[in-house]
Amino acid sequence: MRIGELAAATGVSVRALRYYEEQGLLAPERTAAGQRAYDPEHERVVATIRDLLAAGFCSSVIAALLPALSDPDRSSEQLRSAFAAGEARLRSDKRAIEDEIERLDELRSRWGLAPDVHVSTKHGAHDITDTTEATPSDHRDRRLRRGSPLLP
Repeated sequence: MRIGELAAATGVSVRALRYYEEQGLLAPERTAAGQRAYDPEHERVVATIRDLLAAGFCSSVIAALLPALSDPDRSSEQLRSAFAAGEARLRSDKRAIEDEIERLDELRSRWGLAPDVHVSTKHGAHDITDTTEATPSDHRDRRLRRGSPLLP
């Protein structure tokens, strides 16, 4: 199958498939004309790549894990180690984010800044809603930056 067919079958963009290839995650055959040729096994590999990306692994770690996943019995210790390291990193990031939220709340309180309160006329109730949109962020840098939607 061609790259467009693999993209349609997996729900991944052609651009993403090319990126996976650049990173060594996919290795399609090439036709005599130089076109990429994928087989049904590549659909499984793409699904695995997407699962690992969604779990927080970067492409370089995924490149090391894919061969291990082809023989998990022989590579179980490598897989356990990678997953444990991934979980430890995510838990550390979670703690750091929770600490930053706590500091924001402390500053908000210290400076007398109440969260946005919106009044609803329905049922005579008042409710607090969070209407602040999250800033797009890179997983390696969560800091708020000038020019982001939240900072001028």
